[in-house]
Amino acid sequence: MFSTSFNFAAIVLGLASVRVALATPAPAPVKQFATDGGVIVSHTAADYFPHALSDLSAWDVSTRFTGYNSTMEAWLTSIDPHSGATDEEKAQALTSVAYAKPFNAADKDMTGDMQALLDAVAGKATSKEMSLEERDSTFTVSTSHIVVWHTCAAFFSCVSGASCSFNLQVGQAPRSQCENQGGQNCCISWSTYNVQVGFFSTTWTTCNQEVNNDGDSSASCEGKSSTQGGDVCLSNRATGCT
Repeated sequence: MFSTSFNFAAIVLGLASVRVALATPAPAPVKQFATDGGVIVSHTAADYFPHALSDLSAWDVSTRFTGYNSTMEAWLTSIDPHSGATDEEKAQALTSVAYAKPFNAADKDMTGDMQALLDAVAGKATSKEMSLEERDSTFTVSTSHIVVWHTCAAFFSCVSGASCSFNLQVGQAPRSQCENQGGQNCCISWSTYNVQVGFFSTTWTTCNQEVNNDGDSSASCEGKSSTQGGDVCLSNRATGCT
């Protein structure tokens, strides 16, 4: 049985303390990166190279770029590979979009990607510099397409769902999300539409641990899984790690 005697003073004090608690400002929300805003840029590589002798889907761009100023956004959306007079100029334009910066012939990553695209157009087999990579299970830490890791860390952690709520809208385009952080083009990209949401956070946490264990200041990292629907890349370009 419940007691019928009440301590009214205690109740009044308790209610007062509740009112005080309700009046206390709530903690500031975790900083989240915008799920809208920015610009979406899409290019299908095969549209610009109808004579290609190989599959060019690896060079398709379908990306939301955020965090850039209006001038940069206008430049990204104005790039038209069709305007190139040669295959090389068209390839340079696509590469510029992927990296969100003007093509730079002194950038080995950019020139390598451009040449790989041209080789695919010509039907030539391309090779990968495996010596640049360190494999750990299904995760690859690489010195290609690198970002300054600590500069992109907050963005990678957030978009992977590890540190805040973020909707990548898996199953829909775009298949990449890039954010300008400290001058870095921090990109998370995935190659298939059926990749499981949990694999984004798994890739981030595993890659972050590997990069920190190796003492790397700059790196890219890719997670692959046949059971979770595809692969996820953390790098400096919108078109993936490889």
